[in-house]
Amino acid sequence: MFEIRGKTAVVTGSGRGIGRDIAVQLARLGARVVVNVKKRQEDGKETLNMVLGYSDGILVQADVSRRDGARTLVRETLDAFGQVHILVNNAGLGIGAPFLDADDALIDKMVSTNLMSAVYCSQEFARVMQPGGCIVMMASMAGVRPMSMLSLYGISKAAVIKLAEYLALELAPKRIRVNAVAPSVVRTKMGESLIEFLGLDDEEYGMKHTLTGRMITVEEVTDAVLFLIRSESITGHTLMIDSGQALMSELSLARLGAGQE
Repeated sequence: MFEIRGKTAVVTGSGRGIGRDIAVQLARLGARVVVNVKKRQEDGKETLNMVLGYSDGILVQADVSRRDGARTLVRETLDAFGQVHILVNNAGLGIGAPFLDADDALIDKMVSTNLMSAVYCSQEFARVMQPGGCIVMMASMAGVRPMSMLSLYGISKAAVIKLAEYLALELAPKRIRVNAVAPSVVRTKMGESLIEFLGLDDEEYGMKHTLTGRMITVEEVTDAVLFLIRSESITGHTLMIDSGQALMSELSLARLGAGQE
């Protein structure tokens, strides 16, 4: 089992929500943690203060959807801790929109935030990562099963899943494992906004569109990420955390996206 204590972990998009919980739990397990935000510096400071309650950490403000931002994150990580063992590509953006209504600005924002941030950070960090390290991508069930109104989001997350598979092959000689987690709608601000966009509430979504009758929690996603970090025999895998939603029919998923069921 991969030992987290004493390792350096970088979590992109960790100012709040899932990223914050991952960063804090890694610190609780003894990792030195690099907190990253794009703009919300106050959120990042709050996360860092929580991290410092358990371990060492720093905050790096950088837009990792750009190559120079990813390089800044690498440079400040190495300046602070000298090495890196764990990268969690969590930075992401969830916006629902009809495909035919999406303009160039939305397309570019979705692809750069969800996909290119993972591409740039994986490439830059893999070049300096310690042998035996690992990368975890934050994908989505929308990247596995189509849902209407989430086409751009789903396309970008499907690409993240394939990125994890390709990197698992290419980085194996460096003994770097690469996996992804694919949550369904999570009880976060982003998740609540998505549910509202689909014309549902939390309880209705859980009862009508999952097998367990409830939305998944941030803590459950974090548990999956920690499992993949620790499991040295797993690479190139996408772990779904979806309350059984993937077993629903394509028709049900389409109706969920349209808010019709």
